[in-house]
Amino acid sequence: MKHFDKEQRNQMPEEFRDHLLESLLEMLWRQWSALGVSGYGETQNSVVVDPEALLIFSCSICRYDSRLFDAMLDWLDKNERFINIQRLRTMVSKEKFAASGILAAVAACMAEKNLTLKWRRLADAAGRIADKDGTGLFFLKNGNPVPVPGSEDTIFRAYGYLRSPVENRNRAIAFPPYSPAVLRLQIRALFGIGAKSEALLYLLLNEKGSIQNIASDTFYSWRSIQDALFEMGHSGLLYFPESKRGRFYRLDGKPWLDILLRGHQNPIKWICWPPLFRALELIWEKFNNPEFIAASPLAQAAELRELVRTDIAVRLEQAGLGSMIPNCGAGAEEAYLESFRKNIDTLLREVS
Repeated sequence: MKHFDKEQRNQMPEEFRDHLLESLLEMLWRQWSALGVSGYGETQNSVVVDPEALLIFSCSICRYDSRLFDAMLDWLDKNERFINIQRLRTMVSKEKFAASGILAAVAACMAEKNLTLKWRRLADAAGRIADKDGTGLFFLKNGNPVPVPGSEDTIFRAYGYLRSPVENRNRAIAFPPYSPAVLRLQIRALFGIGAKSEALLYLLLNEKGSIQNIASDTFYSWRSIQDALFEMGHSGLLYFPESKRGRFYRLDGKPWLDILLRGHQNPIKWICWPPLFRALELIWEKFNNPEFIAASPLAQAAELRELVRTDIAVRLEQAGLGSMIPNCGAGAEEAYLESFRKNIDTLLREVS
């Protein structure tokens, strides 16, 4: 068994914090680039991006990369018609994402530019912040706030966040078709942004599903998915048994995918992104907590085990990733911390 001296033990969580942040930002850059954001070479090709989940998670993590944050705003300005606000609000409420206030400020920016009611409703849901001092929106990689020496953006300031005025650089493009990453957006462009598109995507990639399976993974109500499947059933392309008990719906996805992706041959991963992103957000919050970093290895291991038990394991299961971060039993603190780090790296490689 590998042994660590006291200085190494104290450095491991802090080093992993930096490593985790870089890994999360790299994953977000890949996903946004696959959707049409410029400025990153490698794109995401094996998984279907969830734009609503990506947006709310980015509101949290991209506070450490202002360039990506503003590139996200640029992309939204170009593609906002394909964002489902009600679905976004459902996943924020259900998963308890941390950046709902920042999301409201982003929505206010979109409402100002596009004059669409859907963004205004999202912006108004959080309400403005009566904070005279405000909080810096962006941070340096070491956690220190980025100063705002000149004028402040008035919209973000109204929601309690300080940053320089947003500038639309017009570098984003309409999402590029024929890639697995944009399959959800491609289907929405064809059939709209409602429950029917989400149910269709689920069946294309999973071959079958019950109403409850599809509703849970797509963040729609049971009734919405039931109605969507009922209508789709009249097409003659959706198979389901007459008996309602234990009913599964099936759809042959190959001809659809051949058309939508022009014969893309590599396997496409189905990932339920909202619980996965929330799990990663919780892990990031833990390692970004100075009290956790200052704690003893024994206390750190205990906190991580409890976090996995209460919040992480169930979310990874729903995401379709099983037990990629196992909650190991009692053991050497250093060994558990190192194992946890390796499992996180493996997880992020799996979803990239």
